[in-house]
Amino acid sequence: MKSSKPITLALTSLMLTLPSHHALAIDLDAHEHGSASLNIAIDSSTIAMRFESPAVNIVGFEYTTKDAQQQLLIKQAKNNLSNFDAIFQLAGAVSCQTVQSSANWVTKHEEEHEEHEEHEEHEEHEEHEEHEEHEEHEEHEEHEEHEEHEEHEEHEEHEEHEEHDKAPSAEHAEFIAEYYLECTQLNNLTTINVNLFEFFPAISDLDVQVIYSGGQIKQELNVNNTLIKLAN
Repeated sequence: MKSSKPITLALTSLMLTLPSHHALAIDLDAHEHGSASLNIAIDSSTIAMRFESPAVNIVGFEYTTKDAQQQLLIKQAKNNLSNFDAIFQLAGAVSCQTVQSSANWVTKHEEEHEEHEEHEEHEEHEEHEEHEEHEEHEEHEEHEEHEEHEEHEEHEEHEEHEEHDKAPSAEHAEFIAEYYLECTQLNNLTTINVNLFEFFPAISDLDVQVIYSGGQIKQELNVNNTLIKLAN
């Protein structure tokens, strides 16, 4: 598989309009059942897509689970979402190769856990530097107070870390699928048919945003309207 580089100015412009991973984590608790989004950037030789949906639209539940049957549903959903050719059909005299296709179950806890670990490493580094300076410039009694203070801070950090490691049993999750295609004669692409409603009937409306050479498209798809039309 070829490595995907930044996909020109069109994709960059699109991504700037999309929520960051941090914003996504915050919004997980406020998502709307039945609604999903699809963002597409097209340039002269590449297509990049990003699909986001509350997990309940895809598998019928939205909380972290250890149930074997539900785990199987998540796996099957990932497989279906990763199958670009089953989910999308491109029309026109265009030839494309899918070089990247992925689907993931994302929770707020997973996003926060990564940020928490980075924050802990930064704090430990700062405490280490302060401790070295303290040994060089302070008296023995102040040094003992410093050590007691550090132990207190470490104790608090340990408690916070333990609380953080306790993953919430009821937190909203989303599915995020991303696709990257390399194409020839993309100027001949006329329509993109979206079959998501066939695979996931709980999706009632799909908010679509497209950036391409012909401009920008914003539209809402549903089971009776699955076609994205490009005006080339």
